Amino acid sequence: MNKKLTTTQTCRLALVAAAVFAAAQTQAADITFAAPVSAYSTSVLDIPWLAGGTFVQGATMDSGVKSFTTAGGQSISLADGRTGGNLGNNVIMPAGTPSVTRGYYNAGGDQWNYGSDNARYAVNATTDWRDAMYGNIYHGTATATDPLTLHLTGLVIGQTYDLSLFTTDPRGGSAGRTQEYWSSFSGTTYGGLHSDSFSETASLMVYGTFTADAVYQDIFIQPTLTGSPDTILSVYTLYAAPEPSSLALCGGGLVLLGLFRRRLSR
Repeated sequence: MNKKLTTTQTCRLALVAAAVFAAAQTQAADITFAAPVSAYSTSVLDIPWLAGGTFVQGATMDSGVKSFTTAGGQSISLADGRTGGNLGNNVIMPAGTPSVTRGYYNAGGDQWNYGSDNARYAVNATTDWRDAMYGNIYHGTATATDPLTLHLTGLVIGQTYDLSLFTTDPRGGSAGRTQEYWSSFSGTTYGGLHSDSFSETASLMVYGTFTADAVYQDIFIQPTLTGSPDTILSVYTLYAAPEPSSLALCGGGLVLLGLFRRRLSR
């Protein structure tokens, strides 16, 4: 016996079909990157939060767990990027692997602590945030086939996310080194949308936004200084952006459901 679907059931079916349709189209979402900004103050951590975003995940590298209150009053905790379900510092993993672990890979075993050079970062930074930026994962031999990569997991298909990527390397020997972020990579070729090239020496944040089309997302780092292939990443945070209204989302899902059915009928 046929049963007529309720409006709620139809909407849910449309959303599921939209997710399946999106997942079938591509394996990595394009990330829209903003220009880098100074990251000395914890106020940069509040950008997605003050816009209504929900903290999803974040980690330091080689600095341990850091919990503190930001300039805007947000309570935030950054995980230790080398333990507790996070990728270690010497994981060689092919791009696009939907593993359950998250963090940095293809680092070639390279990492460091800054030691006395940390004093250069202390200007205008709270102690906890400064400490979070102390450690870094880096790829000192960033080859064309295995770029230093940030791997995000546990994403919800169709959800829009705000990503913040933080770097700092105040050592004198790193002066002049530059890099940029890309949203896809294959073989030896970077692809998709990318950030501007920026200094590794300054303490900077690059902000990005994307809508997940898979349960994972990789961000690839390319060295942009000829003769110095070093790349680096210190901290990352990920927030789920506020959802659009259910009605608007359902409407978009119904459109994709129609396209999905049309494809199947061909």
